[in-house]
Amino acid sequence: MSVTVAAVAKKVAVYLAADKRTWKVIGTIIGIAIAIVLLPVMLLLAMGNQLTSAETQSIDYSAYVQNLSAQQQMRFSQMESDGTAIADALKKLGLQTQIVKAQMIYLTYFENVQKGENFFTEYANCFTESDDKKLIDSLNQKYGLGIDYAEFMRSYAVISNVSIDENRFLNSEIKNNIDLARWAENAYETQWGYVPHSDGNVLYVDLYQSLQEQYSDEITEECDKWQSRRTVDNYNLLRSYLWYNAESRMIAAEGYSETVQELYQSASVKGGMDTLPSTIGTAVIGGDIIGIYVGDGNVVYAKSVADGVVQESISDGNWTAWFEIPWIQYGEESNFSNEIQFEEYDPAVKNNLDLVQWAIQAHENGWGYVYGTYGNVLTESLLQDRASVFGSQVTSYMDFIRSNWMGKRTADCVGLIKGYGWYNRESGEIVVGSNGMMDVTANDMFEAATVKGTIDTIPEVPGLAVWHHGHIGIYIGNGEVIEAMNTTRGVTRTKLAGRSWTHWLQIPYISYVEEKENESTLEK
Repeated sequence: MSVTVAAVAKKVAVYLAADKRTWKVIGTIIGIAIAIVLLPVMLLLAMGNQLTSAETQSIDYSAYVQNLSAQQQMRFSQMESDGTAIADALKKLGLQTQIVKAQMIYLTYFENVQKGENFFTEYANCFTESDDKKLIDSLNQKYGLGIDYAEFMRSYAVISNVSIDENRFLNSEIKNNIDLARWAENAYETQWGYVPHSDGNVLYVDLYQSLQEQYSDEITEECDKWQSRRTVDNYNLLRSYLWYNAESRMIAAEGYSETVQELYQSASVKGGMDTLPSTIGTAVIGGDIIGIYVGDGNVVYAKSVADGVVQESISDGNWTAWFEIPWIQYGEESNFSNEIQFEEYDPAVKNNLDLVQWAIQAHENGWGYVYGTYGNVLTESLLQDRASVFGSQVTSYMDFIRSNWMGKRTADCVGLIKGYGWYNRESGEIVVGSNGMMDVTANDMFEAATVKGTIDTIPEVPGLAVWHHGHIGIYIGNGEVIEAMNTTRGVTRTKLAGRSWTHWLQIPYISYVEEKENESTLEK
């Protein structure tokens, strides 16, 4: 099948404008068009045909939108806006894994539902129900819908299998044990198949034919059932996670050529099954078979062509040893989470008490230090930008930064303060120059302060800044300071005494709050 870009876009536009029944058939798929990379899946179902992997990768998705009518583009824009509102509401409830499902249901079945002021919050609350059958029944009753449970779940299964829902993952920039376990669980829950030498990509027809030609003795007719689904072999369940690039949303099978036994031998942290830790993302082996421990006594692994990816009790397998995979970082969720979550005293006013909580969560979440940054997640493109602007203050530490801070939030000393001032709690974004916080250096901030003094006169006011020439930190009370210290130390918690601070100051771009039991007083 040969599909030109123009033909693809034209066909999509035709299907979008089709009758109600056709919309219902593909509506579940277009519902996730919030991430337009799923367009090939929509096309596959809508056209009743199977695209090759080369064709799906060559589609110009911008042509898809450009070929829509003005009315269709308006509809598409509204879909994106509504999808984002649903995602935001579910994230606030800690229900990230329900985002795709909620978007699909809404964009397929809610066209004629009246939406009040708190609609998206109320809608998101429905997804606290973990039983899908009860969820559908509840939605039908609450909103007067007629969702057929079996029909929806068939469509959802297709989307779930071929897509990779990044809402599940903690930190796509750092290969870590938490996300490895979630990757394995996602593969099991969305019914990935098992085909020898497959690598986690969707088994489009050309990929399947290529595997058949290369491994004719291993690719049997039994493998046919896994076509058009994501598939792996045993070892590649792990390697597909390592190969996945979150930016391109692609799995590129390169590197990690060791065998399972070679990987086990190279591990520095390992032991027998009688000492298996509770750490999720730990690997277990039995001979040349490898599995991923996902907690609660369960292991996920790609078992066989007949079974695909399975989850079993670890006691039911022939596992003989466990080990930590050398290529990923191990730790608790807090070590890898980039979520900004702190309890605000007054969300409407930038103030000293909230600055303290901001600094505490930055320290507890292990924020790093890169000169010229102010709290955003460090990506390669951001690192290159800061290096081009600030030269050796960044370039002298590039290897260290990539090894220690990549994928984490980072700030320099004054950037830790400015990041709080620029943080928008509604959008979750840090916008330079917003909320009245000036883009200044540590010395400029000190010069602009009208209330300040020498360090020996510092009052017991949490949220004051402490300063010496070229550097600034945040006094959090009780003789302690949180500061973005330097590139090798990151955001640290130190004692006020013993450091070289010379002055304290009220930060001129925020209000100073005196916390009281029954009222709040803002003191400028």
